[in-house]
Amino acid sequence: HNSYVAQVLDVEMDENNMPQVKKVYCAVDCGILVHPEGAKNQIEGGIVDGIGHALYSAMTFKEGRPDQNNFHQYRLIRNTEAPDAIEVFFVNNGIDPTGLGEPSLPPIGAALANAIYQATKKRLYSQPYMMQEALLG
Repeated sequence: HNSYVAQVLDVEMDENNMPQVKKVYCAVDCGILVHPEGAKNQIEGGIVDGIGHALYSAMTFKEGRPDQNNFHQYRLIRNTEAPDAIEVFFVNNGIDPTGLGEPSLPPIGAALANAIYQATKKRLYSQPYMMQEALLG
């Protein structure tokens, strides 16, 4: 795709020093919207999924085999961990549609790391963030 996405998050740290994403602001430049409501849903889904992967989803291996073989061992985001609000803004530029797969998923991890840094002054460099002692300690 040739779409562009920018994101900013409001994060609060709870009493256990865990991040709670309160609000996500997302700007999307993807050309003319063919189905505006579907486009918004696609962006919101990518944001929630991306936050879950950035925070929790670890895939580890032992002797070349994955330690996680099903979802009871592979942590995904839960409904209560999703952002309280997501605001999506589409650029109205009149160009041909460029595509929406899930362009909001890749940049959300960096936006989340920056928001956590602003809240804690601790930099996180590898995902999933919840496995880093710098965040939990």
